[in-house]
Amino acid sequence: MALTGYYHNELARVDKASQRLREVMDGLSSAFFIGTMTLEGIVTYANKTALEAVGVERKDVLGKPFVETPWWTYSEVTRQKLRDAITRAAKGESSRFDVIFENVHGELITADFSLHPVLDVKGHVAYLVPSGHDVTERRAADRALRMLSECNNLLLRATDEISLMHDVCRLIVEVGGYSMAWVGEAQYDEAKTIKSITYAGIDSGIISKDVVLTWAENDPKGQGATGRCLRSGQVVICEDVQKDSLISACLCNLALQKGFRGGMAFPLFSNASARRVLTLASRTVFNVASDEITLLKNLADNLAYGIENLRIQQQNKRILSAVNQIADGVAVSTGMEFFQRLVLTMTAALGAHVGIITRAQVGDVCSRTVVAVQDGQLIENFDVPILGTPCEKLSAITKEWIVASEVQKEYPLAEGLATFGTEAYVGRRIEDSQGQSMGQICVLFREPLADTSYVSATLKIFTARVAAELERQEKA
Repeated sequence: MALTGYYHNELARVDKASQRLREVMDGLSSAFFIGTMTLEGIVTYANKTALEAVGVERKDVLGKPFVETPWWTYSEVTRQKLRDAITRAAKGESSRFDVIFENVHGELITADFSLHPVLDVKGHVAYLVPSGHDVTERRAADRALRMLSECNNLLLRATDEISLMHDVCRLIVEVGGYSMAWVGEAQYDEAKTIKSITYAGIDSGIISKDVVLTWAENDPKGQGATGRCLRSGQVVICEDVQKDSLISACLCNLALQKGFRGGMAFPLFSNASARRVLTLASRTVFNVASDEITLLKNLADNLAYGIENLRIQQQNKRILSAVNQIADGVAVSTGMEFFQRLVLTMTAALGAHVGIITRAQVGDVCSRTVVAVQDGQLIENFDVPILGTPCEKLSAITKEWIVASEVQKEYPLAEGLATFGTEAYVGRRIEDSQGQSMGQICVLFREPLADTSYVSATLKIFTARVAAELERQEKA
């Protein structure tokens, strides 16, 4: 029966139907990609959304193998999946899997991809329809949730903080899909450098010995995500180093040279301070959903908790060891020998370079050492000025005073600190059973103190033992 009315012939009807189908494809939401191709995988159509996502025109992909188009250049693994899917689709079998591609803005897009065969009236495969739906945010949140869950499992089994940090970095790369993850620690040297503790992923030299990152505010190499995070104690997100106005030109060039475009840094809080930072890097621009950031922040918080818990366990073991050393070192000692052995034991247990016990003098203008040890050797006693030195801070109210770094800058009048090359100071007031001052005990270090809590807790034990012996000797 001849066609009448709108269509002049069968071909016109088919063309009109095809045009309407393509108009529908181009009118789909911005998150939906669709097209058509031959049984051999040659592109015959791609909708407007799919083309705009990778910044090409339709003429750039029509007639080309789908596997060679920009949507598939990110990964050879997914290209092989597509080849297999085309072979199966030509036989009438559908496929579905996730594919990752880089969009026109340099961001990684995750699409839920499907390839379906379309049958003709005789049941034969006529052509193939590839389609994809942007699930970037959903998949990112899923990955972050999985990372968080597996991180918590690592925390339960952890026995060593360095191994824990490395395992978490590896987890972030292998499960989260980030190019690199690393943990850096703030150093209190003059340049305020950042020391790499551990990392996983691409070894592009961004944290090598010839690339010195800092957390100094006035240093161009301190303006990256890691340096800013250490200074502020806040999460820092750099979606694109090329567009982040806070990143210096030297750091931007360095990142691009090493193959990184985006970065995120999370503080690892310890005793209310952020000395370590977990940094994630990507070779593409970050497209980070808020849910993913929240989950990653939880992961960083849990890692910090795990590190602190392991540190407390280790500290308790060290304190117990110090107590045993006190008992072993002074068990059969009396008089001056008792104090000498105790200070020698104390400096060894704490890793201090100098240890001193002083007795209080009338007027508190100056005190005199009872025992002084330097580098494991007893030295002659000397007068210790009070005014203008850390000793001045110790009182009935302030029983302990700690300066973790740069103590000479803080107390320029304390000549003894310079004499011993002191960088860090920890001191405690020695009191009798009535709370009256009997003197002071202090330890000096030539390097900044990374863990003041252990030194504080252990010195408190030594101080109590000194006070008890001084009081016993006065009553004898």
